Amino acid sequence: MTDRLTIGVVGVGHLGAHHARLLAQSSRWQLKAVFDIDSRKNSETAAQYSLPLCSSVEELIDRCQAVVVCTPTASHTLLAEAAINAGRHVFVEKPLCGDEGEIARLLALIDRTPVIGAVGHIERFNPAVEAVRTEIEKPRFIEAHRLNSFSPRGLATDIVLEVMIHDIDLVCDLVGETPHEIRAAGVPVLSNTDDIANCRLAFPGGCVANLTASRISTSPMRKLRVFSVNRYTSIDLQARTAETYRLFGAQGSPDIGAYTPVASWQGRAIGRHTAEPNDANALESELNDFHSAITEGRRPRVDFHEAARSLRVALAVAEACRLSTETARTALLKTI
Repeated sequence: MTDRLTIGVVGVGHLGAHHARLLAQSSRWQLKAVFDIDSRKNSETAAQYSLPLCSSVEELIDRCQAVVVCTPTASHTLLAEAAINAGRHVFVEKPLCGDEGEIARLLALIDRTPVIGAVGHIERFNPAVEAVRTEIEKPRFIEAHRLNSFSPRGLATDIVLEVMIHDIDLVCDLVGETPHEIRAAGVPVLSNTDDIANCRLAFPGGCVANLTASRISTSPMRKLRVFSVNRYTSIDLQARTAETYRLFGAQGSPDIGAYTPVASWQGRAIGRHTAEPNDANALESELNDFHSAITEGRRPRVDFHEAARSLRVALAVAEACRLSTETARTALLKTI
């Protein structure tokens, strides 16, 4: 049996409620406390899981070995610092924090303590991604579309930091590099901030990624397409399906093996392999990875440094969108 660790959830809104539910059902974790500044949510969630009512974050931290932070981004740094300074392991939902100054503070703090810090980039644990991760080698071009239906709940947040960052993190992980060139543009449609954004990321090794994120689409979509030499992988993150097409017969390529022939060309065969993702819950998987990192004394799959890399790219994309919008507005005013 795995040793159960006590854990508390700070912020039990939409996402925090899912954390609390999974932790309460877990054989690895013991949900010990919850806290929310909304007194109704706080008392209702505590009662739901038969927990003593916490009156403060400090009280929650005192009761637990680990803390999950599911509050708005503006409070992530202060809450994570409070947990770390108390010697508690901490899991912070993405994005890690809000700006470069806070990134530097958190990295400096986590690096001088034995505390484990993990960040909730859930798509890393998507079963479809897990199923084809080893199929992806040296990407040359990546295309991502993350299109969400309209919801007033998300309009106050930056689309890059709230929506596109998922794919920024996935792309940086798959490429294994940080982009050295970023071009981006965004358009506000229904709100005062960008509701749709696109960016082009160029990496030192030659890979180029084109990412689009929207929160005003009529048909939701979460797809990632990865092109390599002699290979193409398509991942539907929403349906949790994936397939790889591969060219066989090229110099140095193996036999077609488990791939199904779908076409032939100049004496070569194109084979398709349909992945069989498991039915794991991605949120549960990342919480289990957090637990294993603590008990095994290793880095979590997405530690503070990994999350900081993705966040820095996202901040640069958001800034590029802002500059693009200002440039377009200035050009328009000159024509009036």
